[in-house]
Amino acid sequence: MAMQPVSGRPDQHQLDPRQLRTRRALAEALVRLLERVPLDEISVAELCREAGVHRTTFYGHFDGVAEFALAEFSQGIDRIAAVDVDPADESSAEVAERYLASLRAILAHIAEERSGYRTLFGPATRGVFRMALEDQQRRRARIALEVWRAQRVPGAPMTDAAVEQAAAFIAGGLVGVIEVWALGDDADAMDASARVLALMPGWWPRS
Repeated sequence: MAMQPVSGRPDQHQLDPRQLRTRRALAEALVRLLERVPLDEISVAELCREAGVHRTTFYGHFDGVAEFALAEFSQGIDRIAAVDVDPADESSAEVAERYLASLRAILAHIAEERSGYRTLFGPATRGVFRMALEDQQRRRARIALEVWRAQRVPGAPMTDAAVEQAAAFIAGGLVGVIEVWALGDDADAMDASARVLALMPGWWPRS
């Protein structure tokens, strides 16, 4: 059965309380199973048994374990990456510091659940997983770039085309960093995020 695009499945903001509890139970069960079993060896029956969820409930939302893992892990990063900003009340340096803190949180989260992320960057799911992450990170980068444009940060992209190109460039780089981080053994998110900041364009504000 063909794997559905991650963006085509409901995220946790679209679920009612009962569905949210079910989704959380499945996610926690998946993390436990990944500590001892590779993703491609986990069956829907095993996941549902571990979570205490009926298979019919699972199949009402997902076609298989890999698809659920793609949605859960990509949306997990997206939730952490969310940064609410107010260009009128915050300086560019303050906003940049919040984005840096968000990156540190993402890297720390991946380090804690590395086995799952490593699997999703494997041959079977790497392409669709990277696509989902790039879509998310491009959207997040675009928000930051709109802040820099509103604040007239020197050197920052000012035209719509320049903003789109910069968002694509930054998102691609960040997803590459996330993949390298997930496949490695480094656990120092503070140091790693500082290295990423050093790679950002010169006009990207620093705190």
